[in-house]
Order: sequence, then C-alpha cells, then structure tokens
Amino acid sequence: MGRIQKADRHIGSPLSVHVGGVLLSLRQKHQVTMRQVADGAGLSNAFVCQLENGQSSPTVDTLWKLATFFKVNPGVFFTGYEE
Repeated sequence: MGRIQKADRHIGSPLSVHVGGVLLSLRQKHQVTMRQVADGAGLSNAFVCQLENGQSSPTVDTLWKLATFFKVNPGVFFTGYEE
C-alpha cells in the first residue's frame, strides 16, 4: 500500500507572507471572496490564493490592481513590515 504524501507547500519570502496577510485582512474586512477580488482586480483566483498564502510575490502592477480594488493606498501592503 502506498503512502499518502502531503503536498510540498512552498512559502515565499517574509515580505510575501506579510503582503499575503494584509491581503487576507483586507478581504475579510471588506467581506469579499477570493473570486470577487480576482475578478475585480483582473487576476486569476489561483494567483490571489497564492498571494494570500505567501506563495507568490506580487509585482508593483499587481499591488496597484489590488489597492485599486480595495480603494486603499498601495503602501498599506508594506505597513508594519520590518526585516
């Protein structure tokens, strides 16, 4: 009988994880789904999920799209981050 292997989940840089946490907080505050964020920001649902989980690093363009969707300053994604 074969073993069930857990998927290797790659976590990105500390900054990516921080940005993902901010994205999750914004999404919860605005009570929207990942799909609504993806559609509203012109991104794929899978990519929004990866961002939120800190598995991908967003480009400046992506941060701008997300900030525009949530009607916040793009700098909010870096607030509170320290190396």
